[in-house]
Amino acid sequence: MNTYVIYVPTEYGKIKIDCSKIMFIERGEPFSKVYYENEKNAELFITINEAELLLFDQGFFRCNDDHLVNLRFVQLLFPANSSKIILESGKEITVELDKRNEMFNRLCEVFEFHELVS
Repeated sequence: MNTYVIYVPTEYGKIKIDCSKIMFIERGEPFSKVYYENEKNAELFITINEAELLLFDQGFFRCNDDHLVNLRFVQLLFPANSSKIILESGKEITVELDKRNEMFNRLCEVFEFHELVS
């Protein structure tokens, strides 16, 4: 996938963000916080809804009202009777029950994989 870069406002001015380095974005009040793969983070002066619009076609998925996740960092999917994922950093994020199938379908698109059933 090509590098997708956005410029977003912060308290220090607009910063350049390589979206492939974002693990997840968390809704805050009044603005969102972005968490990178290198465990750094930054507060963005955009809402999580605005971030979702910017990243909708870049492998990100809105798991719940508070989290927009880069699916490339999902390490573990819990079975169908549970509703959370674990990212490579160990962060656990709840997936709304009505979004589980959509998330799995998006994961299949991003990674071109299929679930193995034993």
